[in-house]
Amino acid sequence: MQKIENLKQSELEELLKDLRVYNDLIKKVWKRWKKIFDHIFNWVNEYTVEYYWDIDSSYVLTEAKGIYKKMFDIEVSDTDIKLIKNEKIKWGMKVYLNDNLVDLSFLKFYNLLNK
Repeated sequence: MQKIENLKQSELEELLKDLRVYNDLIKKVWKRWKKIFDHIFNWVNEYTVEYYWDIDSSYVLTEAKGIYKKMFDIEVSDTDIKLIKNEKIKWGMKVYLNDNLVDLSFLKFYNLLNK
């Protein structure tokens, strides 16, 4: 491994670019990276459901449990699911298992049609 004093100017400029990218990534994804690392280290799944604010939460829980069973083959209890109301979703819900997503919102279709 070379010492920094022995690098040429072009190599130093390249190193500076890489450090800027690294610094930018740390600022943007630090919280996400920490969350992923914690999941891998502790082996605890995160069950999150974002849903339209006007839907009854008991209906959302029932549907989410069915989606987890059908899509991921996992039985999830009501207490493990984190429910989040999201006004940006046009209707429906988004079901997350860690980094996996099942998007059942009309926002997805709305965005596809507007392209």
